[in-house]
Amino acid sequence: MKITGITAHEVGVPMQSTLLWAYSFSNHGYTDHVAIATPRTIIEVKTDEGLTGLGEVWASKAHMEGPVAAFVKGRDPFDWKRIIAEAPLSEKGNTGDPQNRAGLEFAMWDLIGKSLGRPVAALINGGYYTPTVEFAAYMFFRAPGVVEQGRSKGGGPGEVDLDNYAEHVAGVVKKYGFRSVKLKIGVYHPKDEIAAVKRVREALGPGPTLRIDPNSAWDLETAIWAADQVKELGIEYLEDVARGLDNQARLRKATSLPVCVDGSYSLDRLSHAISEQAGEVAMCDIYGSGGIAGVRDWMTVARTFGLKTSMHSGRYLGVSHMAKVHAAAASGPFDFPIDAHYHQQSDDILKGGLLKYGPDGTMKVPDKPGLGIELDYDRIEKYRYTDARKKEYAEFHRMLTSKFGGSGNPGGPRRLGYGDYSLFQSEHIQKGGKHS
Repeated sequence: MKITGITAHEVGVPMQSTLLWAYSFSNHGYTDHVAIATPRTIIEVKTDEGLTGLGEVWASKAHMEGPVAAFVKGRDPFDWKRIIAEAPLSEKGNTGDPQNRAGLEFAMWDLIGKSLGRPVAALINGGYYTPTVEFAAYMFFRAPGVVEQGRSKGGGPGEVDLDNYAEHVAGVVKKYGFRSVKLKIGVYHPKDEIAAVKRVREALGPGPTLRIDPNSAWDLETAIWAADQVKELGIEYLEDVARGLDNQARLRKATSLPVCVDGSYSLDRLSHAISEQAGEVAMCDIYGSGGIAGVRDWMTVARTFGLKTSMHSGRYLGVSHMAKVHAAAASGPFDFPIDAHYHQQSDDILKGGLLKYGPDGTMKVPDKPGLGIELDYDRIEKYRYTDARKKEYAEFHRMLTSKFGGSGNPGGPRRLGYGDYSLFQSEHIQKGGKHS
């Protein structure tokens, strides 16, 4: 089997609303037109046997259909590791871009599974894999207004703030049956947010467990205070509650609750978390850990050093989300339900639309060969990331910034986001590299 070429589709699929985190809605490497959408390049890697492998990358259509396609043409997908190591996957001139490397790896495994007539999960761990993967509800505060099909409007879920956060979380848990809830906080003052966390616990009753994640927006003193406040609320772990690995290690000594280190996705970064003894729990990532096989390698190291495990989530479309399902099924079971933004999407580019959740917030591993998914070309056309759509999203972003992206000075725009992004960047450099 030889690769004959790549077809790429740039899409921008709207989320249900703009999700807020400790650094507002515009940083973290995202350009200004994506605060409301998930923009990705979906790739189809074609072969001389008529098989097509699906991947999901950050690079442009021109780059994937140009230098990357030229490099992979004539190569065997079974040589996947060499291909992703040597392909010119970064548009900045190097091969080390983790998003594009992992996204191309998805397509290679999809082709290998289709060629062998087996699900990808069955190939990663010698046939051992769990039939379902359990996810946690990933809950955010939301900015006012939503975008649907590229247009801002006032309906839909609307704003989620301190007043209606508990009600919003309870509604999502009831809809999907999640047994674990991740509360993304760090947007408002810590005392107000901890009060909201307590209201979430009351609204949910004694059932689902909770985890909190203010994205390193708090200093050590605040983190220790918060840990004491939530210790009786059924907390699974405290994720990035203190800023910096050194403070995470100090927090471990000050609380009986487990501490989770996010950002430890690569093996190099994981080694920093281990050497600093910064947490009992660590998180891998389908992109940051190097793809489907990379998650397996990461899990081996984490388990060797006695860490409990979970998995990070970004804003993924269905190709990478399904890659995540296969990786988790083959490399797990994880100690905790894994993260997913997926229920925050308004639609997907797969046949049938959004992938379906089963009982308890689970998803099944498809029994079809490869990743077990197909593209919906009508949906791809509907969400094609045209210049006009980019302009619409940019205008929506500027509207948000004018109202909510300010410093909080009297008479100026309201400030959403409690954290200092420069400190956040410094912390992730300490963890072993640029946060991605």
